[in-house]
Amino acid sequence: MIDARFFPPPTAVLGLAVELYVHGDFLTHLLASLRRVLLGGLLGTASGVTMGLLAGRNGGVRAILDPHLSVLYPLPKIAILPVMFSIFGVSETARILTMALAVFLLVTINTMDAVTQIEDQYIAAARDNGAGRVAIYREVVLPSILPQVASGLSLGLGIAVVLLVIIEMVAADSGLGYVIWTSWQQFKILELYVALFSINVLGLVFVHGPEEIGDWLTPWQQQ
Repeated sequence: MIDARFFPPPTAVLGLAVELYVHGDFLTHLLASLRRVLLGGLLGTASGVTMGLLAGRNGGVRAILDPHLSVLYPLPKIAILPVMFSIFGVSETARILTMALAVFLLVTINTMDAVTQIEDQYIAAARDNGAGRVAIYREVVLPSILPQVASGLSLGLGIAVVLLVIIEMVAADSGLGYVIWTSWQQFKILELYVALFSINVLGLVFVHGPEEIGDWLTPWQQQ
């Protein structure tokens, strides 16, 4: 009842996946996609946490940043891609910065919100016990915001994976999104499903991985 030309059995897909990753070029495409997500994620996370900390602890910075976040957050991030291409050309820089922007927005918003929720009494208690600015951030602020930062990173990387597939479909000559698009064009259905399965695994790792790491780093939150 199920047409195997369009819905091949899992055994056939997994068998071809092993062959393509061992003897084909799928590993190259996987590494290209992985590199883009990691670079975009690292850049977006580093800048997002930094900006979120500054805005959360400084009302002036928050007043300047809030309107920009309100404007950019609802905008579909893929719409930024042509702007990035106009500035940087059709390059890896443009692709990575587009994904980094998506991660940056969610991490910044979550970090800023987490910092503003820290009760002043904890900061005051740390100061009374001789903690300086660096110690306050290390011992009070960062442990308090880790769960929300991990949540923001999970959401941001999930969107980054979606952007990755679209970007590789329309403007790349490598990566799993590129394989999905070319497999459809050439009616290579089995290869299409191998690429879909691969991007699904990649998405699961980047969506659930940050939350698991956040839980591991904050065991007191589970008590």
